[in-house]
Amino acid sequence: MGISSGLYNNTLTLYTLAETDDGQGGTTSVWTSGGSFKARISSLSSQEKMAQDKLISVATHKIFCDSMVVNVDDRIYWGNVVFEITGIVNPSEAYHHLEIWVKEID
Repeated sequence: MGISSGLYNNTLTLYTLAETDDGQGGTTSVWTSGGSFKARISSLSSQEKMAQDKLISVATHKIFCDSMVVNVDDRIYWGNVVFEITGIVNPSEAYHHLEIWVKEID
């Protein structure tokens, strides 16, 4: 049993990077929709850290949703807003819900 469905106030779409043979010995990469899901988005004060003398943002939002198959190579779309996944948390390993840490990208 997940979080009460009334708390999920946004519909997001999960995209997965799929590679296909281009017929010339190479591959073509395309983002393909993995379907929509209901979620709640929480804005974070941007967490930042130094990496190789550059300031980088670790996460800009946290997404709460029911437990589902998702990995850090996927992307999440919210209308015209695109999120890159920076981390996935399954609180207490209970498979009750997921907390997906994301970074908004241009």
